Amino acid sequence: MRYIFLFLMIFAMFSPSKTDAQVVQLAKSGVSAYEILLAENVSSTEIKAAEVLQNYFYEVTRVKLPIARKPEEAKLYIALKKNSTLEDEGSAEGFTIKNDGKQIVIKGGTETGMLYGVYYFVRTLLHCKKWAPNEKAECPKILDLKIQFPLNIVEIPAFAYREVYSTAENDQEYMDWYGLHRLDDLWGLWGHSFSKLVPTYFFSTHPEYFALVDGQRRTDQLCLSNKEVLKITLENLSQHFKDNPAAKYWSVSPNDNNNFCECELCRKTDEEEGGPQGSLIRFVNKIAAHYPEKTFTTLAYGATLEPPQHTKPRANVIIFLSNIDLYRNQPVATEPSAARFRNILKGWLNQTSRIFIWDYYTQFTNYLAPFPDARNIGVNIDYYKKLGVTGVFAQMGGNSYVDQNELKTYLLSRKLWNATLNDEQLLEEFLQGYYGNAAPLIKDYMLRLKKSLGESRRRLDIYGNPVNEYNSYLSPNKMEDFSNQFDAAEKLAENSVIRQRIQKLRLAFDFTYLQQARFYGLEKHGAFTENRSGKLSVRKDLPLRVKRFVKKAEAAGVKALSEGGIAPAEYLQEWKKVFENGLIKNKALGAKVQFHKPFVPEFPAKEEATLTDGMYGFKDFSYNWLLFENGFSATLDLSAEKQVEKVTIDFLEDQRHWIFLPASVIIHVSTDGNAFQEVKQPVFFSLKEKDTAETHKARFSVGSKVRFIKISAEPLQTLPAWKPSRSKKPLIAIAEIWVE
Repeated sequence: MRYIFLFLMIFAMFSPSKTDAQVVQLAKSGVSAYEILLAENVSSTEIKAAEVLQNYFYEVTRVKLPIARKPEEAKLYIALKKNSTLEDEGSAEGFTIKNDGKQIVIKGGTETGMLYGVYYFVRTLLHCKKWAPNEKAECPKILDLKIQFPLNIVEIPAFAYREVYSTAENDQEYMDWYGLHRLDDLWGLWGHSFSKLVPTYFFSTHPEYFALVDGQRRTDQLCLSNKEVLKITLENLSQHFKDNPAAKYWSVSPNDNNNFCECELCRKTDEEEGGPQGSLIRFVNKIAAHYPEKTFTTLAYGATLEPPQHTKPRANVIIFLSNIDLYRNQPVATEPSAARFRNILKGWLNQTSRIFIWDYYTQFTNYLAPFPDARNIGVNIDYYKKLGVTGVFAQMGGNSYVDQNELKTYLLSRKLWNATLNDEQLLEEFLQGYYGNAAPLIKDYMLRLKKSLGESRRRLDIYGNPVNEYNSYLSPNKMEDFSNQFDAAEKLAENSVIRQRIQKLRLAFDFTYLQQARFYGLEKHGAFTENRSGKLSVRKDLPLRVKRFVKKAEAAGVKALSEGGIAPAEYLQEWKKVFENGLIKNKALGAKVQFHKPFVPEFPAKEEATLTDGMYGFKDFSYNWLLFENGFSATLDLSAEKQVEKVTIDFLEDQRHWIFLPASVIIHVSTDGNAFQEVKQPVFFSLKEKDTAETHKARFSVGSKVRFIKISAEPLQTLPAWKPSRSKKPLIAIAEIWVE
């Protein structure tokens, strides 16, 4: 009892009483007694912080506070200072906002922390809101501005590294407003760096510097047991340090493929450590020991995902762990497909406290696809923080707009700074502030879309496609239902700004509608119709609809429709070709197809009907194409003998996704399905390295009556040297079989 009484006395001594609280007038009727105080010798960032405070104070109160360099006794100040003791509290980027009598002091652990403190003051005490990147902050007009003392704000970021790779990176003020990082500002070398550390030009004279894969030296990875490789790496890093002395991190990571060296020394290390991560960590540790004053990052990704069994990363090595293989239906902590990742993360944390997570929050094959994962954000950040993760790279579309771009960027930005914030309150705050009267309908739409996804039992995949959901949570009926809800939301918008925000959110459904129209082709909801005379033509409403979509997409900041994909203007050109070329009459329309080899089930399109639905494919492999891993072989049944002049097969080449043209294509024809005769003109495709996706046609002249057509396409025997992978095979993609 005595201890409880003592605690209560101490609590009472240090807790502010009602009499301690004081309302202080910062401005009234265009007048303020305050000035902004800076030290005499300050950096450009500190000057920027003072000007930010000055500008926003004027925006709210119509008072322009003077910026002073020397204090005067009679003056009241909002002083901006640096406070090195904040490093002891957890982060130099943190800040405090306190009062000393009527003086207000904003202190940052660094000048950047001071700037973050100013923006905190602006958004909490001046009540300005910066809802979205590349949009102006919204400030109230408060001519009679009062705040309550005492001020005792201490803010330390939840994570040492906080990056939201979205359109936020195009807006420096948004980055500063929420204390975000940009990888280009922090890394001297970023990502997959082996080729930068030991350039491939060494291969001609020293192939032993490079990985032994399947008995051959290859340039796609390094031999990490070779002492000269370490020497060259150290020398190159030394030069990089001189060229970029301000960089904080340096990546020493394998190139972007799953290969690794299988030479005797590397293999011995990997057997001891449980995999290729063993050679990598030992190599990185040697570099870290040579440069103990530098901080290195290395990717736990692909072949190096798992932690080594014995060797721990040195103290100046950070593990950058990717969770790219997960589905996004549920948060990481509960998503069934994340079970292995959770075990791997805990395994790494048993070895080091320095872990950054590479996380993903968009569909990379279709940036504008409806991707309802926003409610996972807060739970994911909480999970990482609880386990002791020290940094997060949350990847969206970079400088390109993606579905729910504003909401996801906001939630990630707020939670990465302060993981204790309530997720539902943040969501409500954003929806009310950004969508105004329409907020309840927008929230209801998001809940219903998420529920519909759950009921469909479909996987939310960052490499999926909204077209593949044409008979699940994005079916025509559901699309129409959501469209009606957006109509209602637009009617509730108070002004044109909020209406445009709703229309940006609606882009996901505009895009899905157009993609599905091409997918349906001649079917209901498709892009084409057939009139009474049998002529095929484009639906009349589509050209205008496409133009409107492209115009809105460009206005929203859509730079690409997918990772490394086409821009809206190119998408418009694709559609123009559809409008100009239309569809050709196809005697194989609706014909039965019997596959002799299975297609890849992850991208089913319309299954067998894909190849005879009368609709050609575009440059996006993830819909209207069937993919085959072990070659293609199928027989087409025209249901009756028909005069066939030509047979044409559509193929896709998209080397970025391991899709290659077949080595050869042959066809056989038959009238009875038993005796087949080869059409003596096989098609051979040449193999060249390409960065872009392209469609190709294999054409055959027949000139006889046939009923059955057997098509065989042989795949490449191995992947070419410029696109290596231990886990991938050359794929063949086919969209349509045309019979004329």
